[in-house]
Amino acid sequence: MSSVEKQIGQPLVRLKDISLGYKTPLMSPVNLEICRGEFWGMVGPNGAGKTTLAKTLLGLIPPLAGRVEWLRPDLALSYTPQRHKLDRRYPLSVLEVTMMGRFGQFGLGRRPSDLDYQRVHEELDRIGLGAEASKPFRALSGGQQQRVLLARALAGEPDLMILDEPAEGMDLLGAHDVLKFLRGANVQSTMSVLMISHHVDDVISSVDHLCFVNKTSDLFEVGTCCEMGSAEQLSKLFGRAVETHSCAGKTHVHVQEDL
Repeated sequence: MSSVEKQIGQPLVRLKDISLGYKTPLMSPVNLEICRGEFWGMVGPNGAGKTTLAKTLLGLIPPLAGRVEWLRPDLALSYTPQRHKLDRRYPLSVLEVTMMGRFGQFGLGRRPSDLDYQRVHEELDRIGLGAEASKPFRALSGGQQQRVLLARALAGEPDLMILDEPAEGMDLLGAHDVLKFLRGANVQSTMSVLMISHHVDDVISSVDHLCFVNKTSDLFEVGTCCEMGSAEQLSKLFGRAVETHSCAGKTHVHVQEDL
């Protein structure tokens, strides 16, 4: 796809009247459209249906009803799962794990080209782990492993990158650096990002669109961060009264104490 065709605001994927679930629907049918260049945050309580929604969007789980529309035949998607769901005993190097992101470019059964190696090294350098390329993936810290998985996703040059809890298990500085990196990657390219998290403060302070999911209350709402980030909207999501305030450019969400 040429750079001319990669226009900001171009619809990439659409969910139309989708019923989510495996045997029975998790909630009422949902609708969602993601456009090029948008940075989405999907938030909700643990077990609310966020990961199921993302896997349905990716085509990993078929919807019970409705349809998923990928609006370009050459649409490139990437998915970074929660780190604790991966086998950390991978007998692979950091470079080899990152190269997995290029499989869509050269295909299984074929050898990577010089360009593939160049792109992998570029992404490892960009994420600050270029010097670790030959190390075993399992020898890295949890935060470093998460950054390698980000490099793997970016190496595939996706149109839409979906990340499930990308700052999971990281300390304050690590989480800050990952979110800052994702904001920069989104701004510097025509890629769209969908970040799943239950850490509302981090999401609201990073994204421009929000998707609220809570199967318990049959809640699914989408909109811009300005529309969705109010205390009233967040209280609907969590079923408890919350309040918000801004400090140093970041939005903080607190549960209201009973008087």
